[in-house]
Amino acid sequence: MAGFAGVDIFFVISGVIIARTAPGLTWRSFAWRRFRRIVPLYLLISIPYAIVAYRTGFGWRDALATLLLWPATDQMTAPALPAAWTLCFEMLFYAAATIVLIDRRLLVGLVGIFGVAMMFRSAGPVPQFLGNPLIIEFGFGVGLAYMPKWKPAVWCLPIGAVAMIGTGFIGIAPGGGTMEFLAGDNGFQRVLVYGLPAAMIVFGTMQIDAKPSVWTSLGDASYMLYLIHTLPITLLLMVWTAFPIPPDLVIVIGTATSVLFAWRMYIRFELPLRKFLRRHDPHLETGFRPA
Repeated sequence: MAGFAGVDIFFVISGVIIARTAPGLTWRSFAWRRFRRIVPLYLLISIPYAIVAYRTGFGWRDALATLLLWPATDQMTAPALPAAWTLCFEMLFYAAATIVLIDRRLLVGLVGIFGVAMMFRSAGPVPQFLGNPLIIEFGFGVGLAYMPKWKPAVWCLPIGAVAMIGTGFIGIAPGGGTMEFLAGDNGFQRVLVYGLPAAMIVFGTMQIDAKPSVWTSLGDASYMLYLIHTLPITLLLMVWTAFPIPPDLVIVIGTATSVLFAWRMYIRFELPLRKFLRRHDPHLETGFRPA
C-alpha cells in the first residue's frame, strides 16, 4: 500500500516548488508557465486513453474531467488518463497560487473556502473536491519552502521512509481507489500516515546538494514517467498473461521498462515540445516584477 504514497510526496514537492518559484512572477506569467509545462503534454498523452474510453462510454462529465481536469459535477468523475486524478489537485493548487499572486489578501478567502468546503463535504462532489484533506499536503510543501536549511535534518529522509512503509505492516494504511482519492475518503488518515512522512522525506532530501548525475537526468523525466508509466506496464502484462514469469521479475522488468521508455520519450518528445512552447512564451520578457 505504501506505493500509493508517491502521490503524497508529489504533492509536497509541488508545494515547495511553487512556493519558491511563484514569488516575483506576475500572475499571468505564472499561470502561463504552469499551463505550458503541464497541460499540452498531458492532453497529447491523454488522446489514446480518451479514444479507448470513448468506445466504452465517454460522456460530458468524462470530457470535463479529462479536458479541464475538473472532476466534480453532479458526480465525481475521473479523467481518462488513470494517473491524472492527481493533476486535478495540481491545477486547483496552481489556480489558488495564481489568485494569491493577483492579490495576497485573497489568501484568507481561499483558506476560508477550503475550510467551509471541508466542513460541508457531505453535500456533494464539489465540496468533496474543494475540501479534500489531501490539499493540506500542498500546504506542507509551502511551509517547507520557507524553512531554513539544516543539514542534520537529512535524517528525516530515512525516518520518513520507514514510517511510510511501516503503515502497511501495522495495518493503518488508507485504502481506496481513484474515486475515493478524489472524494477524500479517509483523507485525514492519509494526510497523517502518508502526508507527514512525505513531508519528512522531502525536507530530508532538501538538505542534500545534488550534483548532475543519471539520477538528476531521470528526475527531469519524472513528469513524462508519471504520464505514461501505465502504458508499457499494460503492454507487458498482456505478454505475461500468455507467458507467465515470476512476480519479482515482473516488478523489476516493468519498472526498468517504464523508466527507460519515459526517459526516451522525454528526450525525443517532451524536450522539443517544451522548447517550442518556450519560444512562443508571450511573457518571456515580462515575467518578473521590477525590484
